Amino acid sequence: MSKLITLIGAAFLLSGCESLYEANDDGIPTIRSQRDVDVYNETVSSESEKLVCERETVIGSNIRQWVCLTVAQRDYLARQAQEDIENIRQITPSR
Repeated sequence: MSKLITLIGAAFLLSGCESLYEANDDGIPTIRSQRDVDVYNETVSSESEKLVCERETVIGSNIRQWVCLTVAQRDYLARQAQEDIENIRQITPSR
């Protein structure tokens, strides 16, 4: 009987972890593999709208997740990071 309870508990735990990867209600498709990325990228016409996805360990979790950004989003974040670095350099006195 205890083995059955343990098996049911494990099933609930695994189904709870699976919900971490469910799609949001905002219509963005669930990306679970590079094949999903390739299929999505075939549907967009602009190079800047194509997805670039990587498996990353998200801060605060040990579970690796697909983190996807469009090419335009990645470029924007890179520019913002560079501007932030430049702003810090201007504020920080030289030694």
